Amino acid sequence: MLSKQAVLDAMRNDIGQESEAGEWLVVTQQLIDDYVELTGETGWIHTDVERARQSSLGSTIAPGNMGIAILPKLSRAISPYSRYPRKYSLNQGWDRIRFLQPLRSDTRIRARSKLLAIAERPDGSLRVEVEFTIEVEGSDKPWLTGVKVGRFFFE
Repeated sequence: MLSKQAVLDAMRNDIGQESEAGEWLVVTQQLIDDYVELTGETGWIHTDVERARQSSLGSTIAPGNMGIAILPKLSRAISPYSRYPRKYSLNQGWDRIRFLQPLRSDTRIRARSKLLAIAERPDGSLRVEVEFTIEVEGSDKPWLTGVKVGRFFFE
C-alpha cells in the first residue's frame, strides 16, 4: 500500500479534475420495485405502472434516495473512493444533494465524480469531499448531484 503522504500528494494533484463517466445502468421497474420493497418508499408514482402512465410524467419514476443508494455501484470504477488506497474509509454524510429531474423507469444512467477537497485531520485521517453527478442518457440535466463527505484512515 502507498504511504499516506503518497496518497495525499496524488489526491492534491486530482482536486478539481472530473472523472470519466462510469458504465451505463438501466433503472428498470424491477430495480425500482426491489428498492421500494427494501425501503418501504411505496408511493404510487414509483410502483403503479398503469396509474403512473396516466400522470404528467407518463411512467413510474425512481425514488430520489435510490440514486444515493446505487451510487457506489455506479461510481466504483471512477470514484476517488476507489482510486486511492487506504486502510478503510467512513462515510460522514452528504452536502448539497439535489434531484434535478424525475428519473423514469427503463432509463439509462451513469455517474461522474470530482474530488473537491481534502484536509488532514488531527487523528491522522483525511477528510475528503467528492462531488457526484448521475447523468441521464439523452438529457443535459442530471438526475442527481451531491457532495459526499468522508474520512480516509491509514492506521
